Amino acid sequence: MEKNRNGLVAFALLGLAVGTAAYYLLGTEDGKKQLDRANDGIKSLTKSIKDLSKKEAKRASRLAKSAKEDLENLKDRAKNAGRDALDKASSKANEWASKASDAAQNVGGKAEDIADRAKSEIKNA
Repeated sequence: MEKNRNGLVAFALLGLAVGTAAYYLLGTEDGKKQLDRANDGIKSLTKSIKDLSKKEAKRASRLAKSAKEDLENLKDRAKNAGRDALDKASSKANEWASKASDAAQNVGGKAEDIADRAKSEIKNA
């Protein structure tokens, strides 16, 4: 029984303290000023948190954009390097084909000269 009475007294004291604080904050000019200051502080803190969140979101967006641009740049460089390698290989292949064609023509020309000389020698013999 004594526990219940002590709990009831504690609950009543707590209610009285909350009521007194509420009266002080809402019923007196000084309490209203303090409550307004507390509200202003909470609003300022909330605004600061929002501003910080916006700044961090913008920063994250800038970083993501930069990373995307870097990736695109790397892709372009890889494509260009691939094209350059193909162009060089194609150029070398054309050069070798041209040299082979020239050599074949020279050999063909020499063969014709040899054949003409041989015919001439046969006629003269």
